[in-house]
Amino acid sequence: MPKLVLLWMAAAFLAGIITAGVTVISAHWLTALLFSILFLLISFIKRKKSSRIFFLTVLLVSFFCGSVRYQVYSEQSAPSALAGSLIGEHHIFQMRVIEPTLESIDYGETVLDIQSVLDSSGTWLPVQGKVKVRLPASFQFTYHTSLEIEGFLISTTTEGEKAHASWLKREGVDFQMYYPTILEESVEQGFSCMGALYDLRQRAYQVLQSIIPFPESELLAGILLGLEGRIPDYLSEAFRLTGTAHIVAISGFNIALISAIISKIFCRIFPYRIGAAFSILAVGIYTIFVGAQPPVVRAAIMGVISIPAYLIGRKIIGIHVLSITAACMALINPFILWDVSFQLSIFATFGILMYADFFMQKVSAALEKSQIPSKEFILNIINDFVITTFSAQLATFPILASQFQEYSLLSPLVNLLILPLQPAIMLLGGAALICGLLFYPFGRFVGLFAWLIAAFNDKVVLFFSLFPSELEIDPRLGFWISMALNLLIVFVVLRQKKRSLAPEPG
Repeated sequence: MPKLVLLWMAAAFLAGIITAGVTVISAHWLTALLFSILFLLISFIKRKKSSRIFFLTVLLVSFFCGSVRYQVYSEQSAPSALAGSLIGEHHIFQMRVIEPTLESIDYGETVLDIQSVLDSSGTWLPVQGKVKVRLPASFQFTYHTSLEIEGFLISTTTEGEKAHASWLKREGVDFQMYYPTILEESVEQGFSCMGALYDLRQRAYQVLQSIIPFPESELLAGILLGLEGRIPDYLSEAFRLTGTAHIVAISGFNIALISAIISKIFCRIFPYRIGAAFSILAVGIYTIFVGAQPPVVRAAIMGVISIPAYLIGRKIIGIHVLSITAACMALINPFILWDVSFQLSIFATFGILMYADFFMQKVSAALEKSQIPSKEFILNIINDFVITTFSAQLATFPILASQFQEYSLLSPLVNLLILPLQPAIMLLGGAALICGLLFYPFGRFVGLFAWLIAAFNDKVVLFFSLFPSELEIDPRLGFWISMALNLLIVFVVLRQKKRSLAPEPG
């Protein structure tokens, strides 16, 4: 039986989802797979419980479960037949806000749950489905506000394509509606936990806008709160041109740092078990608070899995935890495997876990042969700010090549310059936000230091964006070349690990 069985089971489960997503799996195909599993089980019993046959059976069962999960989720996530028949026609709907309005410079978007539709006889008929409504920025709706809207629905999926091809459908949104007529608005009275979280998020956003000058306030809103809609176009374009757009929005890196700080605080105040429980709760609340985007959820699940594992004394194996995390997220929403931000987050984490130690050993060996003073200090600097970034970028290059068809040649240099600033921006920005919520004058004082670092960060990005450095890449060629390079490096890394673990002769 191979080691890390859960890793292989997770990989087979993900393979089953991907296979079901890219091909049409019929009932005959699933029946044949079931018979194969049954045959292997019989062989396992007859051959005195062969571990290899059992392992293959487990993989086939995991693959089968992944395929079935995709099929079931596709059927469950489809809107009702009545909702589908309303597409393209004007109707009056009763809806409820399930995600408050996210405001950009030109408009605001709100996600609503359709409750009912008014038919020609004047009867309200129950309807199911989620719709993203776009309205002018002056329209702001809070959580669980009830609305009566007149307009027409636009499907988020294209006829003939699978649902996962739509980025909105991957987020659970069935329809879009552009600039409908608001006939009636009714704000729900009473307390709700989600409503309180969303209200706190909006209040925090307003505090950031008042204590930190624009546009750095919007940068911090994106990093800390996941609200990047009002970042100026020129600044967003500069981040894109320099290959540093991952800095703008909250990411797995951000929440990993925040969850580590939360865990240390609680575990110093309370006994470790109680502190760990509070840490898990706090990470979960913060994940919901900032919008539960795929990179954030991935980092949160990894942190939640790691904390109790330490309690029972097990050693955390990064790749193992990463694969289980991906499988857990795909179990909840199989469509997420086609989400680009999820792919970038998973592959970047894989690159850091797989490559960083290997490259650090090579750099350490090179420094040992040199006469440079303070070798350990230099090695730590290179590891934190160069090797980690390079490992993540190397692993994500196949996705960047296939999805964006371009790459900034200055991206490694700009990332090297601004990534060391991110922990300070997050910590000072978070401290300024908390102080501003509790005692506004002190929040403005702390915010001055956060603004200075964030402003320097923006100036660096804007400066390098002036130099043309975009390299156009053929999607297929770039994907396969970079994938082959990654597979070669994985082979070399695993081979070196195997040699280091092998017993010395004699």
